[in-house]
Amino acid sequence: MNISTRSALALALSALVLTLPACKKARDAAVDAALERATGVKVDRDGNTVTVQTDEGQARIASSEDGDNLALPASFPKDIQLPAQYKLSSVMELGGAQVLSMTTQEAMGSLFNSLSGGMERSGWTRELSAQTDDGGTLGFSKGDHHVVYYIAKNENGSTDLNVNATTTTQQ
Repeated sequence: MNISTRSALALALSALVLTLPACKKARDAAVDAALERATGVKVDRDGNTVTVQTDEGQARIASSEDGDNLALPASFPKDIQLPAQYKLSSVMELGGAQVLSMTTQEAMGSLFNSLSGGMERSGWTRELSAQTDDGGTLGFSKGDHHVVYYIAKNENGSTDLNVNATTTTQQ
């Protein structure tokens, strides 16, 4: 069976989300085995990190459990603005893309402005800016690097932030 990297990644993400709660070890093993049988991709698990190996490359997905804070990947670009304080709950890496999901106590409007200003001071060009009372989106580029921020008010008073960082390659 030939499956695309995106399909395998979607399946791996679904499996990861499904395996986070109760009966972790047995459930993880069953989901990993089912995913491998259904897709033919190799699934490796190390704690809360799932790595999916396909013919097209490798996808790595890390997710925190019980509110733990993940470490920022060492390969995450240093010139991409992040909140001063945040709790990183998931990291996905695939090829030239990294997707971070985090929560911060910084107010949504303040976060929107600090991310925008910080990126521009670091030499990034703003390509997208949209803000409502409940959320916002910012997009930036610098050479072949692109960053998109998705900001949303959280029901508990904090702010959710997803950061999508990609590198385009010339083919």
